[in-house]
Amino acid sequence: MIAAFGAGLLAALLVAASLSGLIAWCGPVDPPRSRGSHGRPTSTSGGLAILSGASLGAAVTATLLPHGRHDQAHEVAAILGIAGSLGLLGAVDDMVDLGARAKLLIQMAVALGFALTVARIEAVPLFGTIALPLGVWIGALGTALWIVVATNAVNFMDGANGVAAGALAVALAALGLGAAFAGEPLVAAAALAGAAANAGYLPWNLAGRLFQGDAGALFSGFLFAGLAVVAERGGAGLYLFFAPLALLPFLTDVLLTLLLRARRGQSLLDAHRDHLYQLWLQRTGRPHAALAWRIGVIMAGFSLYALGVQQAPAGLRPALFCVALGVCVAGWTGWRARLER
Repeated sequence: MIAAFGAGLLAALLVAASLSGLIAWCGPVDPPRSRGSHGRPTSTSGGLAILSGASLGAAVTATLLPHGRHDQAHEVAAILGIAGSLGLLGAVDDMVDLGARAKLLIQMAVALGFALTVARIEAVPLFGTIALPLGVWIGALGTALWIVVATNAVNFMDGANGVAAGALAVALAALGLGAAFAGEPLVAAAALAGAAANAGYLPWNLAGRLFQGDAGALFSGFLFAGLAVVAERGGAGLYLFFAPLALLPFLTDVLLTLLLRARRGQSLLDAHRDHLYQLWLQRTGRPHAALAWRIGVIMAGFSLYALGVQQAPAGLRPALFCVALGVCVAGWTGWRARLER
């Protein structure tokens, strides 16, 4: 099985890196924008390279896995297909602006369709063996909300070189390792292939040669969120809050920034430069790479914490999640206060 995962990771990495170079050379160009952090035209839609690498890598691993390890094939295939469709939608948006409201409505419809037909969370673990039952419809709505929030969190944080792709490489790797330890090889294959594909694209992005655009952010965001739902398996797989823990720095910044804008009476759908990472770049004048490695380290810390919480007794997990949430909120608040002085 190790050989199967190795072959899939190598395929995802090489395909994503090669296609990223090709798109950087002859792909569509994104001009500088007022809300962006870049001052020159740059090739975009590098997310198509991530999409291609992740899909091929997952397929290679699934093909080489021993017989009998494909119990979640339909769910994982559906996630890759839907994530790929959103990636293609994002590629169209990278060239012809579809508008924030239209994209959000499409994402909501797709997420709800996934929750109703593929996989959803129907119970929330509380303490020990006690769980809060949700039923089909509330579970589907909650699952759809998670997918839309997580997907857009990735998209909103994709405004500086290396930040989103580096963070998703870390979070997807953690999700893949967690799924592998939980006995879910196909979820692990798709997550690890996604991590490798983001890693293959990352050098081109860090060099300022290529953006992933909505094509990559929507694909990777949905891939992560959808795989997390399938991996939970009603409590038999990963802990429900494993994925939110691994993605917590992104979720915290996006949700608190939107709350801040709402308190100011500002539109939540209009483009802006109020995220903490954007403020850091504006106030410090440091290069994008300096920001990317800092966020990468933070994401790695929370991802390792999520893997640790997965091994903790079920009764302690809610408290451990609350601790991480408190740390993240306090860190965001303190860091922002320092930058705004």
